[in-house]
Amino acid sequence: MKSYRQLYRIKTSEKEEVVDITGQVAEALDASGVSEGLLLVFPHHTSSAVYVSDSDKSLALDYLDVADRLVPDGAGYRHDETDFKKNAAAHIKAVLSGHGVVLPVTDSRLDLGLYQTVYYAEFDGRREKGFLVKVIGE
Repeated sequence: MKSYRQLYRIKTSEKEEVVDITGQVAEALDASGVSEGLLLVFPHHTSSAVYVSDSDKSLALDYLDVADRLVPDGAGYRHDETDFKKNAAAHIKAVLSGHGVVLPVTDSRLDLGLYQTVYYAEFDGRREKGFLVKVIGE
């Protein structure tokens, strides 16, 4: 079985932002040489997440709006009392988003549906962070 690891750096320009990373994920898969297996996309930060959704960019903006309504900034979170960054909402949004994803690899390609896109969701941005792509298979 083959194993491949690629760490990508990403810097968002907004505090909260969703970025299409499908191309980078496919690039890592190509470099791995794996034709059948699984691919993990895992953010290296607890205030960001990776998810799969429709390719319509307006849906990504809707996602951020819903996350803000569910977990508003400054709502009296205990973490904000103990951490100087006061970013409890960002951490909670990341947990509710599922953090990372495992994707199928078939015939050396991501086995995604027609409109499925891999997104990196940042909830405490404007600084460089990273996400890991790990591919295992044959």
